[in-house]
Amino acid sequence: LTLNPRHTSAAHRRTSSDEATPQASLTSLTFITASTTPQRSSTAFIRTKLWSQGSSLVILGTVSFGIPFYGVLLYSGLSQQSSGPSTRTVPQDVSDRYDKNARDFDSEVGTAEFLIGLTRRRKQLVKRAEGDVLEVSVGTGRNFEYYNTHRCKSLTFVDQSSPMVEVARQKWKESHPASKMPVNFITQSAIEPISSRPPDGYDTIIQTMGLCSTPEPEKLLRNLGQMAKDDGQILLLEHGKSHYNWLNNALDNAAPAHADRYGCWWNKDIGAIVEKSGLEVITIKRYNFGTTWWVELKPPRKLQDKSIEGNEKGGPGAEVAQVNEEPPHKEGWWSGWIHGWH
Repeated sequence: LTLNPRHTSAAHRRTSSDEATPQASLTSLTFITASTTPQRSSTAFIRTKLWSQGSSLVILGTVSFGIPFYGVLLYSGLSQQSSGPSTRTVPQDVSDRYDKNARDFDSEVGTAEFLIGLTRRRKQLVKRAEGDVLEVSVGTGRNFEYYNTHRCKSLTFVDQSSPMVEVARQKWKESHPASKMPVNFITQSAIEPISSRPPDGYDTIIQTMGLCSTPEPEKLLRNLGQMAKDDGQILLLEHGKSHYNWLNNALDNAAPAHADRYGCWWNKDIGAIVEKSGLEVITIKRYNFGTTWWVELKPPRKLQDKSIEGNEKGGPGAEVAQVNEEPPHKEGWWSGWIHGWH
């Protein structure tokens, strides 16, 4: 059997240079026989059979991985209109749901996060943490295993759900029994100033899947900007609106029931929230049809200093941040999901 890759997804050709481009997809299989006797009819049959089987495997694999999240999402979006609670009956602040879900949270979301590539994204984001580190909306500590403790000076974990913090505290003890690094767990809302802030601020602030759970996301981000050092980094991994209207409609329809069950409004406009926060945007990348947001920010003081310096020199200033946002991928429904994995 010889593999003949002939087509490469346009979505993959447009990925940023710092990400590996997946190999060409399987498009045909050619059967080579050692026999010198012409057997065109049987060879054609075998080639057709192999092509059919190969195509079926590719389709089956895509469907098997895509259905667990987006197939269920679409079904939920259609069904919740008639059977689920309305937006008027579910408050914007649903964070108390995490108190009830703490013990079962990991088992409920673990498989879904793996299937859509969020587990890998968490690892990529958290391994960049260094210095004095603050993680807000820590939840049950789903990021703990990805920290490079040799690069961290101290770790502070914050969540307003006491049951979640207790699960996280126990998980840290079990996963890092020999760690000598200062580790602090705080039960409070990240909207308010963190009491244990270092004198100069935190070098790294991390939040994963937190903007969806707060009724004041812009205020939360502004507070993170105050908690960070002037040259500190604020790293976010969030979920929100998609590139596509059809998916946004499904998210909107299912949002009240999802928020009521899991404490998360998954249809927020993350881009608009970030813009209103006033923080300096370094990079925005989007995956999984645009619903997964990778956001790198810096405190606004850094941006203001650049602007003042530029104006004093008579130059154009530096008040406009460079945003590296990936363009929407329009090739088809399948490309947005596959793009989330590379």
